[in-house]
Amino acid sequence: MPYNRATPKVLPLLVAALSAPAAHAGGIMLWQIGTPTLGTASAGWAAMPEDAATAFTNPAGTVWRDETQVRAAAQALYGDLEFSEGGLSNVPGNDGGNPLEWLPGAGAFAAGKITDNIGWGFAMAGNFGLGLDYHDDWQGRRFVQNVDLLGMSLIPSLSWRANDCLSIGVGLNAMAGYFSFQSAPRAGLVDDDAFLRLKDLDMGYGGNLGIIYRPKSGTTFGLTYTSKVDFEFKDHLKLRGFAPPLNAIAENLDGTRTELDIRAPQTVTASLQQALTDTTTLYVNLNWQDWSEYAGVTLLLDNPMQTSLRVDRGYRDTAGFAVGIRHEFQQGMLNGWRLSTGLSAESSMANTSEITADTITNENVTVGFGAGKELCPGVNLDVGYNYMHLGDIDIDQQGRPPFSPRLQGTYEDSAIHFVGGSVQFSF
Repeated sequence: MPYNRATPKVLPLLVAALSAPAAHAGGIMLWQIGTPTLGTASAGWAAMPEDAATAFTNPAGTVWRDETQVRAAAQALYGDLEFSEGGLSNVPGNDGGNPLEWLPGAGAFAAGKITDNIGWGFAMAGNFGLGLDYHDDWQGRRFVQNVDLLGMSLIPSLSWRANDCLSIGVGLNAMAGYFSFQSAPRAGLVDDDAFLRLKDLDMGYGGNLGIIYRPKSGTTFGLTYTSKVDFEFKDHLKLRGFAPPLNAIAENLDGTRTELDIRAPQTVTASLQQALTDTTTLYVNLNWQDWSEYAGVTLLLDNPMQTSLRVDRGYRDTAGFAVGIRHEFQQGMLNGWRLSTGLSAESSMANTSEITADTITNENVTVGFGAGKELCPGVNLDVGYNYMHLGDIDIDQQGRPPFSPRLQGTYEDSAIHFVGGSVQFSF
């Protein structure tokens, strides 16, 4: 393919369009698929070794059981992220509709023991990313029409119980990442829509480390670390519908082998499970995520000059806190049921000036509700609901000259709803 010396001039345009392809609630993207923490708003995430989902949330917990456990789970989330134009947008079109409608997910978890002091676990769940799908003719189509960044993890793990109080676990996180991006840049001097698309599937690898400490009966501390996972998404860039003066550049770039490097962030989570009475348990959670590392995205074009550009979106690390409680009823109409609730808060990874239409992010508050019951010996059911409130999210995104598209307005009263359920079998 011939190389056009105008190529480096359009690289910033491509990176601006492709460098942050996901919707974020504030940093945390652990979807909680099938885990009991759905009802406690993530409180207790790393300190529930008695559940099979510990193979996902803390690999050190798999050795703390007398039976083999298998948990199957399903979840769906629904967003309310509708854009309201603020009067300064300069591209004609509609408000884009709700870009985050129903998104299903599923997971499977298993945990057991090889010996009295060695445990094993396996988890399969989607736990990173989201997707946005705007109307094709919305006002922000110069920046994005639809985008998906999804990660599905397979996590085999082993744990070792050092003594009656302490266990350590390690897991391999093999994550399949799917990336898809499409936008409608201005075609050229005529105010028509062109077409830009890039998509790929890649495998990335990381590690999970965990510690469980149980100093006395009824008290469990959990600490987990998940490493970063690097993805190299590669595709032949697709460009269509460009007019003068951009058509010559687009023709040279169309079909170019393109690589987009994106990094799933590393995380640290600390949790407490504390029995208050024989029937009531308190859960507490602290978490940190390295979104400042995710902010750096590299775009490579396979041409004679091996052109590349790295852009830092300016994101910052996030922190969150959660507290929850669970009570098991032993009499009355609710006899045998476990009811839970929780509240969490998380910081935002971006200032208003850094928010773009492909990365909707804000600080958030989440409230969760859950219920569980042993249906029969060895079979347990759990259901849960989380409401995540992101509030008003202002955006003022501006493109580069010569056309300088602008999207200015507010995603008003934004929220995400999570609904899920799981069944666990003990053998």
